[in-house]
Amino acid sequence: MGIQNAHWVYAKTDAAPVIRKNITVQDPAGAWIEICGLGFFELYIEGKKVSEDRFVPSFSDYGKRDLSTLTYPTRDHFRYRLYYRRYEIESYLHCGENTVEILLGNGWFCQTERTAEGHLSYGTPRLAFCIGLAGEEILSDETLKWKDSFIVFHNLFAGETQDFTHDGGAWRPVLPADRPDGGLYPDLCPADREVRKIVPSRVFCDDSRTIWDAGENLSGTVSFMMPGGYPAGTETIVRYAEKLSGENTLYTNSAGSLVQTDRYIGDGTKRRCETHFVWHGFRYFEITGPHEHPEVHVIHSGVSLHSSFSSDRPVLEWLYAATIRSLLSNLHSGVISDCPHRERLGYTGDGQLTCDTALTFLGAESLYEKWLCDIADGQDPETGHVQHTAPFYGGGGGPGGWGCAMVTVPYFLFQHTGKLDIIRRFYPNMEKWISYMETHSENGLVVREEEGGWCLGEWCTPEKEEIPVPFVNTYFFIKSLERLAEMADALGYDPTPYMKKADTARMAVKSAYYDEKTDTYCAGVQGADAFALDIGLGNESMAAVLASKYDSDPEFDTGIFGTDILIRVLFERGYGDTAMKLLCSEAPNSFGGQMLRGETTLCERWNVRWASHNHHMFGACAVTLFRYLLGIRERSDGVSVCPADFSSPVAARGNVVTRFGNLSVERRNGEDVVFFDVLSDFEVRFCFRGHEEWIPAGKSVTLTFGKESFFSKS
Repeated sequence: MGIQNAHWVYAKTDAAPVIRKNITVQDPAGAWIEICGLGFFELYIEGKKVSEDRFVPSFSDYGKRDLSTLTYPTRDHFRYRLYYRRYEIESYLHCGENTVEILLGNGWFCQTERTAEGHLSYGTPRLAFCIGLAGEEILSDETLKWKDSFIVFHNLFAGETQDFTHDGGAWRPVLPADRPDGGLYPDLCPADREVRKIVPSRVFCDDSRTIWDAGENLSGTVSFMMPGGYPAGTETIVRYAEKLSGENTLYTNSAGSLVQTDRYIGDGTKRRCETHFVWHGFRYFEITGPHEHPEVHVIHSGVSLHSSFSSDRPVLEWLYAATIRSLLSNLHSGVISDCPHRERLGYTGDGQLTCDTALTFLGAESLYEKWLCDIADGQDPETGHVQHTAPFYGGGGGPGGWGCAMVTVPYFLFQHTGKLDIIRRFYPNMEKWISYMETHSENGLVVREEEGGWCLGEWCTPEKEEIPVPFVNTYFFIKSLERLAEMADALGYDPTPYMKKADTARMAVKSAYYDEKTDTYCAGVQGADAFALDIGLGNESMAAVLASKYDSDPEFDTGIFGTDILIRVLFERGYGDTAMKLLCSEAPNSFGGQMLRGETTLCERWNVRWASHNHHMFGACAVTLFRYLLGIRERSDGVSVCPADFSSPVAARGNVVTRFGNLSVERRNGEDVVFFDVLSDFEVRFCFRGHEEWIPAGKSVTLTFGKESFFSKS
């Protein structure tokens, strides 16, 4: 039976309630609990917290709500789901009477402070659980009791207020709650965890406030001791920011209009202070009021790191580290978000763009499989339209670069796992989206999105987006058709219809945007020729001109999509030197420019201005460090090592965990020679400068190449 038959309940309060159940235990052996607390919950048995999980269960589109206030209109229909966590609790119980308490937080279920996307609350937080105990099941019901906790206010964007003077009042009965619309599913996604601690450095202090520096941009919380001896009601306030503004002042604009602020109201005794239901995106924080020994707790989804990278080029090392940090900062509650502060939403454009990179660098397959369910849940079953955020929470984008997540995410999950069931399960969704793009096309070009909404193409270029919107959206249509054809073939379906549709769309792009006189697409603005080359248009002359343009001026004029496409096309067309020049550039609109400005995560825009300093989407091209510099190419049918050739020596070393095992490649340089050290858990094909070699499993092999050809193997 389990949690499926539990009664849903709630507490009528604006504070975070504590909900209690006393149970009598004859034998704790094999005891378990299935629990869903919406938005978030913490579980305690006999005063001891069960599990180190944070911000559970995973965020999803829980059920129906009023969407009439949406800034970006939708007329779509959705599917809904709820996640529950299962914990083994034998070690927390003893024979006799035990007290089970659940601290219930708002999370995403009751978010009422940020309304830029609309008023999107699902209602009052609610709870259901089932305890399995010696052959019987104890279900949540109206016999549960509740009282207020010391958490009197909490919102993901605004912060948390804890009042230790607050009298929670007497225990009183819970109220029956309507069952949310979504079906219940086990939450198999890696939960948020504290992964490390940082002792911050003090950068400013006067009689009223202290500013601390964590040393890096991150997502997490701050804890400190509030000393005793102060009058009850004494308040300590913590504010957060990514940057400092001028002299000893927090710059909070990049996190939006709601300043991340936590408040702690003391009762005169010594207290440890840390938020329970809110994380923040920050590097700096300011504490006003009494405090001792602050610590920074880095918190994100408990995914493992599946890669390492080093190089003799500092910018490349920075790019890898900043991409990792940006990705991890945005993995929360089973969602890949755009930023950990201002919006915190699962924008499909951002997430699909870095999917390949994240699956290469991190052990994040289960998280992306869960997020793929969110994307599919938000797809209209009739039109095939895919939302711009998943789980759906408002926000705008475009039909191509955002909606293509319905194809891109299962494609890369298939490439990295080889699981046919993933693409088979979501194949109808992919076909639906292709149909949607066709119905929003004219003369073979994708020209519109939803009525009354946005229709974005490229995004976040240094200057105003000049590349035509239909050109970009049709590019993604073609790219998705190519990938769908590949997946159809893997499933034993006929890929021909998709290939024909791609050919038709290519001809439409060529007819509309190719200038034969200049041999360019869209006058070559903002990497347009790279888009064309990537979908089989253009020629070698166009590729040479494209490379020459960026070789002479190695600075990005591209946005979030074009940057990745440009770097990849340059490598694939044999212009690795130019690609490396761009990646290592220290011009203002470059990764090196961000490095020199002291950034530790990737910025939302090249020229930051007001924008976020922790968006991961520009990190999509970081995977080329492994694909081309080291040559590690992972596909559904295996892994090969085929490094790019460079006229100027570049040294690098990397390791990656593939589904076949560990693979390490080091690229070293000598006088007129280049060395490759390869060690793999499995047999791997190596190719460079026309030479092909099979590296046996478990054997470290060094290959040496002279100026022109293969020299030796040892």
